[in-house]
Amino acid sequence: MAAAALVLAGATAQAAELLGVRFGPSEVATRVVFDLAGPAPYEISGDDEGEGRIFVRFEGLSVPPAQRGAQTGKGHVAGYAFAIEGDGAAATLTLDRTARIKEHFVLPANAPGEKTRVVLDLETADRAAFLASLPERAGGYQDIADVIKAATAAPTAAAQAPAKPVIVVDAGHGGSDPGAVGPNGTHEKTVTLAAALELAKILESRGRYEVVLTRDKDTKIGLEKRSELAREAGASLFISLHADAHENSKLRGGSVYTLSEKGSRRSALEARRKGDYHVYSLDLAEFSPDVSSILFAKAQATTRNASSDFADVLVSHLSGVTPLLNNSHRTGDLYVLLAPDVPAVLFELAFISNKADEANLVSPEWRRRAMTSVADAIDDYFARKSVIRQAARQASGAH
Repeated sequence: MAAAALVLAGATAQAAELLGVRFGPSEVATRVVFDLAGPAPYEISGDDEGEGRIFVRFEGLSVPPAQRGAQTGKGHVAGYAFAIEGDGAAATLTLDRTARIKEHFVLPANAPGEKTRVVLDLETADRAAFLASLPERAGGYQDIADVIKAATAAPTAAAQAPAKPVIVVDAGHGGSDPGAVGPNGTHEKTVTLAAALELAKILESRGRYEVVLTRDKDTKIGLEKRSELAREAGASLFISLHADAHENSKLRGGSVYTLSEKGSRRSALEARRKGDYHVYSLDLAEFSPDVSSILFAKAQATTRNASSDFADVLVSHLSGVTPLLNNSHRTGDLYVLLAPDVPAVLFELAFISNKADEANLVSPEWRRRAMTSVADAIDDYFARKSVIRQAARQASGAH
């Protein structure tokens, strides 16, 4: 997110009222005009969700009830909504087509009774140009990563050795919850635990990671507790292991799931329900409701992208090692993947309902090959992240 310092909409800051919002669309540009009765200082910010969103926050502005809530836009703006914030109001413009902010300015009232107009001129552009057009916030924060870094950085962090990434391995089901059962009586809880223990052994032997198991024996752990354990451990990656099942016993092959858009919305609802608005050790409750929602969504997007990156790497390493379903990387509204700040995947090892897959699941040799491929994917994923970080440092002139 980026934001501008306050701009005075008129010569003096007085109580102001929103009269309406108008749009002047053309093929490549859209003018957005906020008609105000009285001047109101404002600031502009935005984020890259969807095609992009622009936030215009007005100080001391009252908004009639009829102007609040979702409204239809025109041109580059799919819709907009006003929300009351403190002693003012904030407008969210949701873009239908990505556009940059060409300019924004105020047309003050020339005489008593005339409107003050705040004008935003948008023109078609790519995402990079849109982000570049967002004014820089006075504090220098460009996005959620900068906010989190500033809020959580320890003064001596530069002198500390880099910590090993924490990998949380989750064996699905357990205890009184056997999960699916194969044709020969194999329990899902048994094969997921065996796979988790094998993966942990391989990762620990490589010495690059701190490995945490959600369970190391036949015990039942709630879904919510599993993701809580990952967050408490400061996990860099969460891998939940399961075995699929279907009434069609001919179906076989593994698949990798990451959180869907529906799941992301559920994650935000869960955070609000619990009052747990923390991401990356940052308490978003310290920000205004609108800002905290934006930061939470940004954290979710960052985590979802990282999860998807790892899922793609994992599928590529599993290919040729174990049977996989078509479209092996899938998305779902899965409770165990809801943590907003831990990249996470759910790996369906195979179909326990298929005899050939069931045989693989109980085979020590298959388990060793498959979990070695998972460990290789983890190595590959963190190696790629390291290259990206080094490139970013070089681009910024850091050493």
